[in-house]
Amino acid sequence: MKAPRSPNERRHHFLGFAQRLYITWDNFIANDLFTYASAGAYSFLLSAFPVILMVLVILLRFLRASPDMVADLTASVGLIVSATDLARLLDSVMSLRRIGLFEIILGVSVFWMARRFFASIQQSMGVIYRKRGKFKPIKENLVVLAGEVVLVVLIVAGTVFMTAGKALIGTVLSEQLLSPLALGITRTAFHYAPLGILFIFLFLVYYFTPRVRPPALHCLMASAACALSISLVQLAFSSLVNITRYNIVYGLFANVIVLLLEVYLFFVLFLFFAQFQFVVQFYESFLLARLYLLPAYQTSDVIAQFERILFINPSLFYRRYALSRRKGDTIFSHGEDTSELYYVWAGSVDLIRENRVTEIGRGTVFGEFATLLGVGRTATAVAATDCVLLKIPSDLFHETIEVDGKVSHRTLLAVADYVRKNRMEALSDETDL
Repeated sequence: MKAPRSPNERRHHFLGFAQRLYITWDNFIANDLFTYASAGAYSFLLSAFPVILMVLVILLRFLRASPDMVADLTASVGLIVSATDLARLLDSVMSLRRIGLFEIILGVSVFWMARRFFASIQQSMGVIYRKRGKFKPIKENLVVLAGEVVLVVLIVAGTVFMTAGKALIGTVLSEQLLSPLALGITRTAFHYAPLGILFIFLFLVYYFTPRVRPPALHCLMASAACALSISLVQLAFSSLVNITRYNIVYGLFANVIVLLLEVYLFFVLFLFFAQFQFVVQFYESFLLARLYLLPAYQTSDVIAQFERILFINPSLFYRRYALSRRKGDTIFSHGEDTSELYYVWAGSVDLIRENRVTEIGRGTVFGEFATLLGVGRTATAVAATDCVLLKIPSDLFHETIEVDGKVSHRTLLAVADYVRKNRMEALSDETDL
């Protein structure tokens, strides 16, 4: 039997979750994903009608569904249907007697127009994952086209499934074959079938569109959280917004405005959990970036103080990389061929460069120059007090530079400053000679 978690362990898990959320929100703002959510909502408006048209053609022409049945099903869609003349649209689709060259060209054009929605999704995911993986235009365009096909197939399959299910549940035979409990569970399952279809679509998008394939478990968690959040937002939206009153004031435009707002909120949640998935996937790199950029203790900025409190004790790194040193112990020596980074968890360390001694304390990263310059140690590090250090692999630091732009910028400045100082010292020595 698994032992219950201690309060301290639960606190560390909660702290790790809070760190992930904060990093996600910070990168969400830095990547300007609110703007991409707006672009996604606009792209959806351009693509919604072509997608609906393709679904209706498949249902009416190929699956031989009756117009009345399609009208009953689409009546539950709500805003999209109310913003279009559904009866005229159904008549237009049914009026096609045969498929000729013009119809094929028209179908290809409709299919191409509908891809704008998926192109917007792909572009947004590319912004989130731009620091990882390479841009492959052929692959990404194929993913866009495949996403459109998958969405149409999911809508058609869901429509057929719900139609057959409602027809079966409505018969007397179902009441005879199923117990009241099983019948209730079946009705609930059909009621939440659209949410299940949304979950499948989100999982496929989260799994296949990133340039670096994320773990399937991360995609499942992000898809479930996103689908549940969207469901809760829709529930709150429907209880707070009176569509009838807006229809009286704005007429048909009220449906379009409300639809855009709902789709915008969908994209905000979709991109937030996509960013969260990326942070979880490369959490160690993001955590090391926060340690490397940790604000100074003397800072007066409230947000910077909050960041220092939130990230100064990285429990994940402590469990993996912690080591203790006694006062006077040498951590590494000048010229030594090692490249790990060190983080001061507790105590203080003296960095000795020629005749200069710099004391660094809790919450400071040191030893990165050996990794950045690809040379031996540029200083000697000695424990000034009994201390606890985190010995972090250099490979993780390289990955952090790739993932976080602020870290790469700071490392470039540090290398430039190091080269400048060495150059000035060399010129000074030449002058003395």
